[in-house]
Amino acid sequence: MEYAEIEAGQAYELQNPGGLVLVCTKGADGRYDLSPVAWCCPLDYAPTSRILLVLDTGHRVYEDLSESGEFALALPTAEQVDLVMRTGAASGRDQDKYETCGIKAFAAGRVDARIPEGVAGWLECRLLRVVVEGTSAVVMGEVLRAAAAPEAWKSRLHFVREGILYAPGPALSEPR
Repeated sequence: MEYAEIEAGQAYELQNPGGLVLVCTKGADGRYDLSPVAWCCPLDYAPTSRILLVLDTGHRVYEDLSESGEFALALPTAEQVDLVMRTGAASGRDQDKYETCGIKAFAAGRVDARIPEGVAGWLECRLLRVVVEGTSAVVMGEVLRAAAAPEAWKSRLHFVREGILYAPGPALSEPR
């Protein structure tokens, strides 16, 4: 096997967890927002699932969840690439993304957030802790409620880097 040198600034691509989420929040002004985020992973599973994600501190969803103490993570499917791209290219400060992007959504059950229709699943979370390093915030949340389509992992949209998104291929082994 041959290997090529990778620039240190691009090394994250080798370990990027990839499974995109749409962070869904509600601001103090009553407006709902959402933003695609690629850096999200499990933090713990017992006694309940806990999630870790990295957000830009300049984004509205970061401010919303910091103020409200809650958020939802919607799991977009490969068919929702356009939704991910449109919501990632727009600022929630300047517009209501649900309205301008024509996003049909439903209310989450345990937190005050809107979940886009057609996602593979979602997790409703309460904020546990935030650690800020420069302009990045490591956000830790505890899952209060979750729902998903059967075998949701098969339809999830993944992110490698700008311009490279993919959907998983066939499973290498049967799920347990």
